[in-house]
Amino acid sequence: MSVPVTNAPEKINSKKPIDILKLTGILYILFAVITAAVAIIHVSGINILREFMPQGFVFLNAVRNYALPAGVMPYFFYFLFIFSAFRVFLGYMSIKFRTTPDKGKTLGFLGKIDLWIVIPLTVFSLFFFDGFGFMWFPILSYAPTMLLLSGSAKLDNRPGRAAREESRTAKIFLIPAFLGLTFMTYIPLTAVFGISLFNWHIPFAPEFAGFRNLIDLFSEGSFFWGSVWLTVIYAFLAVFLGLVYSMIIALLLNRKIPGRVFFRTAFYLPFIIPVVSSMLIFRLIYAHNGVINNIINMFGGERVHFLFENATIIPAIAMIAVWMSGNIIVIKMAGLANIPRSYLESAEVDGANAWHRFWKITIPCMSPIIFYNMLMSLITNMQVVIPSLMLTSGGQSGATVIPRSFRFIAYELYMTAFSAGQLGRAAAISFGMFVLIGILTAILFLTSRKWLFYEGGGPA
Repeated sequence: MSVPVTNAPEKINSKKPIDILKLTGILYILFAVITAAVAIIHVSGINILREFMPQGFVFLNAVRNYALPAGVMPYFFYFLFIFSAFRVFLGYMSIKFRTTPDKGKTLGFLGKIDLWIVIPLTVFSLFFFDGFGFMWFPILSYAPTMLLLSGSAKLDNRPGRAAREESRTAKIFLIPAFLGLTFMTYIPLTAVFGISLFNWHIPFAPEFAGFRNLIDLFSEGSFFWGSVWLTVIYAFLAVFLGLVYSMIIALLLNRKIPGRVFFRTAFYLPFIIPVVSSMLIFRLIYAHNGVINNIINMFGGERVHFLFENATIIPAIAMIAVWMSGNIIVIKMAGLANIPRSYLESAEVDGANAWHRFWKITIPCMSPIIFYNMLMSLITNMQVVIPSLMLTSGGQSGATVIPRSFRFIAYELYMTAFSAGQLGRAAAISFGMFVLIGILTAILFLTSRKWLFYEGGGPA
């Protein structure tokens, strides 16, 4: 018995996607009307509700006044007319094809296009629009986009529909997190790069300088390379010693010993002590007449200027970071407690000694935790600034103890921005530090593939 074949698009019976897409179409048309109205208001020069618009940040006003080429804003409002027409089209498509399953893919594709228009619109509005009066519009514009992505996923009934619907739902819920990253990370980073293109000496107005600040920063003979070398040495030394120290302490505290709770608290306590207090304590310990030098002198040795001599200053500061690694100890203790006992018992039955069990079982099972601690410690220590601020000031004249060639990158950033008042140069240092940390992080991720092990899926 033959089954009649029809080419007519199948209609769905569920009312949920119908309602979502119908609401989506109405919102798109509504926002299209508002978009056109906003463009007409600003092109015509009518300042409706201008007195109710909050003002922007000072640095955003400066970026807008000095970085935005003249005559660009009218084209922005002309673009809003085109965008409003596109959204009318999206509203029409959402309402017309809300019951046609084979149009789910098309609606989803249009929703993605709309999303990637709204994102740069939001960024442009923050930097270059007068105050924050326009910010409400792109933020609220995400609502119909989210509804369109959700409704199109429920409408699409092609093979793999469940996976696509799950993927689009995940993307929808990631939008708020992405907005948070955009406003808290990506936009400030973009602002830093923009400011680095100016010679901006407070309180004078900025002057466009192109890439001059960045070129001077990476030129031969620049102080930046000395700071980079110093910071990298300190970071690698602090990370390596911290990982070894925390692993040894975690292994000891993971055993059943008397007073284990007390010792766990004692080793974690340095992490919660204020950093400034810790630096002041170690400044006294490292002093010429401090505890360490008194012990050295007791055994007949000569006193050492730990914070003056080039050979001792970086190891001395790195030991402070190692002493404050109580959080890493706690994380590694939790990881050691989660190693399957069956692995260790099987290895012991096969004749493996303690070293073999540690190197062949404990370290591979702990590799994800080691990788996480290594990554976070590297990023943290590459941005260190408090040791330079707390340990370098002093001397009889109050001058800096550490010479310029022994200042961390973040310290140079601080001094350039807040002492010298050169915001453009400081922004260039900040962007250079971001690039450097990004390179080191990428190298760590690439090399981790050879030694990172996950119990459920083998090597990463």
